[in-house]
Amino acid sequence: MKKIVVLLFVFLSVISFAIKSDIVPQHEEGFFVNFENIGFSFSNVEISTAPLLNILGIYNLRFRYYLQENILVSLNGGVIDPFVFPSYFGEPRPTGGYLYIYYLNTYNHNNFNFDNFSLKTHIQPSLYGVMMHINKLDSEPFDMGVNAITIKGFSQLGYYLTDNLELFGGVEGGYLLSFNVNPDPNDPDFNQVIRKAKEESLYSIGRGGIRFYSGDVFGVELGYRITLVDGFLKILQGYTATDYIYNSFNLVSIYTSLLNEDDPFKDINIPFITTDYYLSFTVKF
Repeated sequence: MKKIVVLLFVFLSVISFAIKSDIVPQHEEGFFVNFENIGFSFSNVEISTAPLLNILGIYNLRFRYYLQENILVSLNGGVIDPFVFPSYFGEPRPTGGYLYIYYLNTYNHNNFNFDNFSLKTHIQPSLYGVMMHINKLDSEPFDMGVNAITIKGFSQLGYYLTDNLELFGGVEGGYLLSFNVNPDPNDPDFNQVIRKAKEESLYSIGRGGIRFYSGDVFGVELGYRITLVDGFLKILQGYTATDYIYNSFNLVSIYTSLLNEDDPFKDINIPFITTDYYLSFTVKF
């Protein structure tokens, strides 16, 4: 059975160059600069950073390894200083402590082509965390760390109407693997809350639509998403800028409902942004 799986993987790898791919090809060897990143390319590896994000206090680094032209492993991480951006508007940094947000994402993305048909698979484990330290005048300093590990991915089938135009449909899903607090509360009630959160985290979304490729890095996707399993981790659904904006609106709605406040976005309906039908210009990995 293992030999069959290995042979099938090799077979897919060989034919995966057939038509198009949603993977941005590797830069030529040496230093490179584009609108998003500056970095260095060598062998099958790229190391880069997005300098615009660094300016905003999102200090980031990305590592990409091309197993094949259409088989990619990517690792990116960073530390976010949430007080850098407000400081540009004259807001002073808080004294007596710090707050940092950190993240580490890795994914394997594959684009296999069979004549005019395509199979795209994506698996992405992620680590998100917060570290804070508060100095107190009348007691010991307060230190706390929180982190969560999630996993999500999707599988899509597509059909190329032309080399640049693809119909697609697929399923995406995600799950909360763990949630940790340091120092550990060691509270049975807290542990029960975590168990419930994991049980209710599972989400699944169906997607379908049409995708247009232009050149190596540009693509447009017009699609529709439908919720199959409505777990709370759906606030992390998607992989494009349009998805992240959609998630931000939903996150604000969830937050205000928890506080029993009016949702400021309840009457806002922005086509392709806050709706289940969407338009995205960032569809390549």
